[in-house]
Amino acid sequence: MVTLALDTSHPVGSVALARDGSVLGTERFQEPSTHLVSLGHAVDHLLASVSLTPAGIDRIAVVTGPGSFTGLRIGLSFAKGLHAARATPLVTINALHLLALPLLGRGRVCAMIDARRGEVYAAIYERDPSADAAHPAAAREVSAPHARTPETWLATLDSAPDVFVGTGVAAFRAPITAAFPGAFIAEEIYPSTAHLASIAHRLAPLEEAAVRTLEPFYVRPSGAERKRLRTHGRLPEGADG
Repeated sequence: MVTLALDTSHPVGSVALARDGSVLGTERFQEPSTHLVSLGHAVDHLLASVSLTPAGIDRIAVVTGPGSFTGLRIGLSFAKGLHAARATPLVTINALHLLALPLLGRGRVCAMIDARRGEVYAAIYERDPSADAAHPAAAREVSAPHARTPETWLATLDSAPDVFVGTGVAAFRAPITAAFPGAFIAEEIYPSTAHLASIAHRLAPLEEAAVRTLEPFYVRPSGAERKRLRTHGRLPEGADG
């Protein structure tokens, strides 16, 4: 099985290919949210590097967010287009989950993505001892994804995470290390499409109806949605960050 994995949730996008769980190659590109052509070129270049065409893709894996609103829409549209062309099975994962997966061997992982406006998207995961360590289900969600200021998020933690990972950690390293000086700070700050490509065969493909209705996982409202909610007086408390 050949899997193509896509991530456009961050300013640096990436794609990866794997065959039967073994990674064949990866490619990164800048600013996926503003250059749709970059994603297509990266996929074409990666496929050509291993002498494959889109017809050789058996599964598509895509990161649904949270992250760049525009980038996520572009990535999901691209994945849906590939799926529609050949009915290629499609699987999804959220970016925080994917950030945590490769680090579960180090203990409880706090994944944080820079959400701009002084906030982070954050969630905490730990390894489920009853699950196969190589399976995505091995990451048990301890704290669901939220968009908060890092200070607010850190103040809510009942126990110290063993690991911090993500662009939110890079952006707010000082308060994190001050609050949890013993925690390990991972060097890799972006979700790994190589890891996603290697595990995607273990994820259940979406049903066709779910593919049609698939939307980005935003966590907080987009700018346009926030404006609409403010106009109608329905913006949740604290959501105006």
